[in-house]
Amino acid sequence: MSRTLRRWLDVVPYLGLAVAILLGSWSFMRSEHYREETDILLMQSYEVQWRGSQIRERLANIVGLLRLSMATGDREPQLAQEVGLLQFNMVALRNLQYIDHFLDPQDFARLDRSIQTIRTRILPNISAAANDQESLALLTDIQQDMFQVSGTTGAHSRTLNETAHIAENALRNVAIFVLALSAVIVVGVIIHQQSMMARRKDQQIRSFSSLFAHMTRSRVVALALFIKSLRDGEAPDPEMVAAASRAAAELDSINNGLVKIAYSAKPTRTVALQSILDALSQDHGGRIQFDVPEEARAALVASPQFHLILDELIRNAEQAVAAAGKPDSPVVLRARLTRRFPFGRRLVLEVIDNGLGMSRAVRAKAAEPFFSMRAGSHVGLGLTGCAEMVKALGGRFRIESAEGRGTSVRILYPLRRETGTTSA
Repeated sequence: MSRTLRRWLDVVPYLGLAVAILLGSWSFMRSEHYREETDILLMQSYEVQWRGSQIRERLANIVGLLRLSMATGDREPQLAQEVGLLQFNMVALRNLQYIDHFLDPQDFARLDRSIQTIRTRILPNISAAANDQESLALLTDIQQDMFQVSGTTGAHSRTLNETAHIAENALRNVAIFVLALSAVIVVGVIIHQQSMMARRKDQQIRSFSSLFAHMTRSRVVALALFIKSLRDGEAPDPEMVAAASRAAAELDSINNGLVKIAYSAKPTRTVALQSILDALSQDHGGRIQFDVPEEARAALVASPQFHLILDELIRNAEQAVAAAGKPDSPVVLRARLTRRFPFGRRLVLEVIDNGLGMSRAVRAKAAEPFFSMRAGSHVGLGLTGCAEMVKALGGRFRIESAEGRGTSVRILYPLRRETGTTSA
């Protein structure tokens, strides 16, 4: 082999490394460009969804204040302001520059009709302190229209297609980036693992925040309505006192759980599943039917995250059963251990009800942010928060439902090998 050929062979690895770095830098810049496009699209989507949730929250407040005024005979001074804020949010949603990417023509018609109804009928009624029953009926129709609009914005096909297209381009460039930087794959793996840990931590914080907001919103509204109903020299309504007491107790329980998380010595504390089952049985007054063998009861799970998740799923199931006219029908909580390939075990938890159930279209959107099957103050973050929290804990979240036959929500949670006693 000639000296010139050997020199070229010595230079080839360096040339290959230089080419890899150049290709990696180029693909990284292109991926960053696609990521920015994705972020813009997602920000637009969440702006539309946030406006929709604000509209529904204002509608719930107005309905509550109007009913309170009708019951007490005293006009609430905040009522006109709330109606004005409702109209402002509807007009702001209608005037978004990119709103035509998220709403169908029939949704535009619903939104325009609702704005016109508020301007020409509800606002004059509120200003004249008259026709409260008519205003309440009109607000109920607007709630249904806004429910339809919010559902459309949560899963519009055009947004999903555009996001999928951008994600495909980004994934292609990431693949080129990984191949180009094969010479430094060890460093890349370390950075990737650190990035995954940071994303999981951020995801867990976001899921806790959304679930906390979902679980506290209705309780705060109940307390606010109780305070507004108080009158000097008059005894408060016993039903409102009971509702306020329940709301305060539930808020205290939620805050205690979050305090335990904040001051836990370890990032994720584990307890036996049995302790969580005992707490759920006490919280729900024995309305849960447990189908859990002894080996599953001894499984170690993250706490209090699992308490929050299961409590939320059981409350949703109880509401579905009550809405189906079966208040005496129990909610089933089933658990079992399965083998996890290639080794290890997995805990399968299932919350089952025979309530109203969900259609295929509703089931496909059930875990999307801001989607809800109920109009009013419920903003639909419950299943989303549960799904995100399970994902942050390394598990999987599945929903099986059929309209008129009930719903089953399943959690597949990988068990870690731990020694010693469980945390109290």
